[in-house]
Amino acid sequence: MRFSLLVLPFCFITALAGVALDRRVNLVPTVDPTVIELSASDAGVYPRLTELSDGSFLACYTVIGDGTKTLTVSKSTDGANTFSPLGTIAESTGDLDNCYLLQLANGDVVAAFRNHDETSAGVYTFYRITTSISTDDQRAATVTNNGLWEPFLRLSRADGSLQAYYASENSAVDQDILLRSSTDNGLTWSSTTGRDGMPGCSNLQDAAGTLICVFETTQTTGNTDSADLNIKSVTSPDEGVTWGNRSQVYIATAAEVEAAAPQIVTTTDGALVVSFYTNENDIPDSAFKIVTSSTGVTGSWSDETTVATGGNSAWPGLLALADGSVLGCAGAAQCHMITFS
Repeated sequence: MRFSLLVLPFCFITALAGVALDRRVNLVPTVDPTVIELSASDAGVYPRLTELSDGSFLACYTVIGDGTKTLTVSKSTDGANTFSPLGTIAESTGDLDNCYLLQLANGDVVAAFRNHDETSAGVYTFYRITTSISTDDQRAATVTNNGLWEPFLRLSRADGSLQAYYASENSAVDQDILLRSSTDNGLTWSSTTGRDGMPGCSNLQDAAGTLICVFETTQTTGNTDSADLNIKSVTSPDEGVTWGNRSQVYIATAAEVEAAAPQIVTTTDGALVVSFYTNENDIPDSAFKIVTSSTGVTGSWSDETTVATGGNSAWPGLLALADGSVLGCAGAAQCHMITFS
């Protein structure tokens, strides 16, 4: 889907948007060709991972078969090197996907996912984002007559509240990113505050702990509209209360191609890593790529590095590990370890 950016209830700072990219190289990534399987059956799409307080890792992905979609969880106890089946969160004959996991302060794990009703012909009849706690308590976070996609969860560093970011369609050509928060572990949720598609967020290792979010948009450098998706970022000095510094991260290198579905992590060394998929460079299907930066502003992002191609490149996600490396996962629930020098 292609979306234009929302009209914000507050103004982003666009002064950086017109600065030309100089492609400075901040880090040199090395991608280990060894495939780490999240699923024993080599099945599953839209993989996302989280680290638990005991040092283990959980992965969630969608397994599709016999007309049913199942949100499936696997676990690693060896530093995310191998994963074993753990269980399932939900299954549906509707549109069930976009799972995101996060451990709460009380030890429970919350999952957020899209959970839409659709007819046998694939026509959507109802949209919802659902949260499910590891105690099997499901709660509807929000409902609407428009499309809802790609939830992202984090805990606010300011007050510890649970934040849910997600994409919300206004029409076929207009989509917002919305933020709702909960102070009771997802039991109730605030009203929405706004920002653009496919959000992912991380904190900089600066003195203020600035929050940076990346997203896909059809607005290119200078905020002019384009037919193709590209990657931008915004920052918040107050854990999501206000946003600014709208900045270009990546634009695909040719016309009629796109860069989309970004995610971002901060390594233990303070480097920012952004993942996305793109159909540039005449690669069949798509490619899973990353760029890096030390500051996250326009002009500071490195040249791209390809992590995977073809079927293992769609809807990539990242997990920063304690040793400074990053686990990059996509496609058929397969991952690659990425190190930096």
